Amino acid sequence: MSLWPRFRRRARRQHTVFVLSGGAVRGAAQVGMLRELLGAGLVPDAVVAVSAGALNGLPVANDPTLEQVDLLEEIWREVAERPPVRSGALRTWVSILRGRPGFDTGERLRELIEEYAPVTDLGDTLVPIHVGTTAASTGSLCWWSDGPSVDILCASAAIPGVFPSVPLPDGDHHLDGGVLSNLPLRYAVSLGATRLVVLDVAADFLPAEKQTALTSMLTGFRAATTELTRQEWLDVPESIEVLHVELPVASSGLDLDFGETEALLVEGAEAARGAIAASGWITG
Repeated sequence: MSLWPRFRRRARRQHTVFVLSGGAVRGAAQVGMLRELLGAGLVPDAVVAVSAGALNGLPVANDPTLEQVDLLEEIWREVAERPPVRSGALRTWVSILRGRPGFDTGERLRELIEEYAPVTDLGDTLVPIHVGTTAASTGSLCWWSDGPSVDILCASAAIPGVFPSVPLPDGDHHLDGGVLSNLPLRYAVSLGATRLVVLDVAADFLPAEKQTALTSMLTGFRAATTELTRQEWLDVPESIEVLHVELPVASSGLDLDFGETEALLVEGAEAARGAIAASGWITG
């Protein structure tokens, strides 16, 4: 007799929280991961996400099906053809790191989110979603489970120095939630999770031989977020089951090369298949 029905009954008794990290263009890999996870019967009871992960998490929270994954693939392919970051903004970011001011307007990103956001309010999704942002005036991490979806997603994806901050209903301006919690495990645990499915596409440190002057300048920021993530892992109770789907180290340090989208879709799927097979969660 197949063990699959028993697995499905057991899964329904779990409280499974999908955790989607930030990672800029590496967020495309989460789409491949979602295809394998949903295809294997792993469905979220809640979604916790920041930055690019929030852009992927909202459609799946609204409709956790493979049809939504198909739509996400189409969106990312469109993004690859018409990036939300203007080509001039990439040069501007480099200029900022060299001490010169400048920002992208964020108009293309907003247009993309407005076109594809399935709900106008985060609270209207089928599965609860929690999106993290960083309050610009206080540096506090804020979580949103309701409110204007387009504004909140624009804020959570507002990479400092690339996109401007976004005003939200609390009266503050907000930035990328990944600044303070790029892999929000602690918050996911606070929701009563018994099982975490972690879609981790955060960039790792590049090997020394691949470092450039620009990536070296980013090392301090990445070191801080890496330490925060390490602390979050330490706070996950041993009683919670964890499926950690992790993308391999990036070959590029800027995470803004949208030409890598197709490869990332494939890499994400491969990473998820490997993690599922190693976990033993799917037994038949």
